[in-house]
Amino acid sequence: MTSFMTVSSSHSDQEQKQEPRWQRLLWGMLLLIVLLPYALAVWQWQRGQDKEALLRSLTNAMSTAPVTLVYRDAEPPPEFTRVRLIQAEPAGPVIELRNSYLAGQSGRRILQPWRQGLDRSLVLLDLGWLVDGVKLPTFSPQQIQPQGYRMPTPHHFVLSGAVKGFAGPVDQVDESALRSHYPGHWFQGVVVLETSPDPLLHWPVVPEFLPDKHYAYAVQWLLLGVCLSGLWWLLWRRRHEIH
Repeated sequence: MTSFMTVSSSHSDQEQKQEPRWQRLLWGMLLLIVLLPYALAVWQWQRGQDKEALLRSLTNAMSTAPVTLVYRDAEPPPEFTRVRLIQAEPAGPVIELRNSYLAGQSGRRILQPWRQGLDRSLVLLDLGWLVDGVKLPTFSPQQIQPQGYRMPTPHHFVLSGAVKGFAGPVDQVDESALRSHYPGHWFQGVVVLETSPDPLLHWPVVPEFLPDKHYAYAVQWLLLGVCLSGLWWLLWRRRHEIH
């Protein structure tokens, strides 16, 4: 009888000491909040390493002679390769990609499909950047030296109602419509010209957000994680002292 009462009393004490479920969920959420800065620190560090690899590719490309852009069934030259077009001429009107910011100013990236005479392949040239409010002049093919760097196609975050097309002022380039309107062998991405005709400005191929900034953000997130870990440990210790 005494043994049964002792076991019952012990079981009752455990039930009293057990925390409510909402408190356990709260502690779990706090733990996730503590771990989040560490995950963000790793993410920023990885982004910094990716930017370093990108800068190395661009540095190597800038120091080498351009390769001829020839269409093959095999893989084309990788992105950020310095290339030149052969016997190329415009295949259609320009595309003015709006909401393109350069040095804090709003403007348009001027793109145009060009076709090579050698193999009839097509590529989208990035002729340069023009500030808003300045009228786009008409360029002759002789004014443009079709040589530059293979880059990814520029994509903007757009809202509903944005203009998507393959000619004139647009908010996003409609790549599928572009390829349907100008049939042929297309190179993915764009070729950003090394030298843009006046009054266009060369669109920078070197990213403005350099690796050092990503590493600095990683250190900041790491320090925040350490501070939150210390606070979480103090709260956890106080919780056990109370119980």
